[in-house]
Amino acid sequence: MATLDALRVFVEVVRAGSFTAAARRLSISKSLASKRVAALEDELSVNLLNRSTRSLRLTEAGQIYYEHGLRVIAELQSAEAQVQSVTSQPRGQLKVSAQVSFGFMYLATPTTAFMRRYPDVSVEILLEDQRFEPIDDSVDLAIRMGPLPPSSLVSRPLCKVVYGLYAAPDYLARAGRPLHPQDIADYDTVFYGNYDLGAHWRFSLNGQPLDIEPNSRLVINNLLGVVEAAKSGFGLAYLPTFAARAAVEEGQLIPLLQPYWNEHGSMLVLFRSRKYLPDKTRAYLDFITDWFREHLAL
Repeated sequence: MATLDALRVFVEVVRAGSFTAAARRLSISKSLASKRVAALEDELSVNLLNRSTRSLRLTEAGQIYYEHGLRVIAELQSAEAQVQSVTSQPRGQLKVSAQVSFGFMYLATPTTAFMRRYPDVSVEILLEDQRFEPIDDSVDLAIRMGPLPPSSLVSRPLCKVVYGLYAAPDYLARAGRPLHPQDIADYDTVFYGNYDLGAHWRFSLNGQPLDIEPNSRLVINNLLGVVEAAKSGFGLAYLPTFAARAAVEEGQLIPLLQPYWNEHGSMLVLFRSRKYLPDKTRAYLDFITDWFREHLAL
């Protein structure tokens, strides 16, 4: 068991690229992570990692051990999933990764409701804005805005993602309302730096895409920051409806040019396989899917 624990730490260190990041993912101290890898090297009588102050590199032996370790952990996870699938009550630790803005706004309520229904499950939510590497072996489920690049992951839609144009009432009082997407060039704008279509905003005109490139002096790489800048009256913001919803309901943002709004796919729950999905994971997946269908028709 000690060797298996050390193997888990070693694999996570390689994935994370540092002892600090691996320890954070595993919820252990950096010193304990270092001790376990050192103990593994002592047991094998070989160096697995070349350490420097700036980086870690696998030795030739470390590369071989890492590749075998990945397979061992995958087999163990499959065995755990099969065993858990025959239990009557979901239990255990569940790790969920979500994009910062969506997770901050919408995951706490359904997750706490889920935990009240299943008291033997504990949940850790990791809020991060990774774009193209949405899930690793330390995470059970990932929630990301689609469409995403092709992968081996299975996905289930939570809700549609529609982008629209918004501005604060005081900004519109000063600048007036745009009447067409092409008018956006005459306005101050706030740009979301992680927007997946690049430097332009996509609208829809007669069923066809209409791309507008705003001249944005302010770029923010987090949707929550974009919302706050728009609420402050800086300019127009192009936002998914889920991000703007609360501000609209409170009268802090006003929707604009709604006939031209464009659908961008769905918010997706990503997981590795439908086969041998642990009870805790399947229960959470089903619970939040039903919750979003009932409470969040965006």
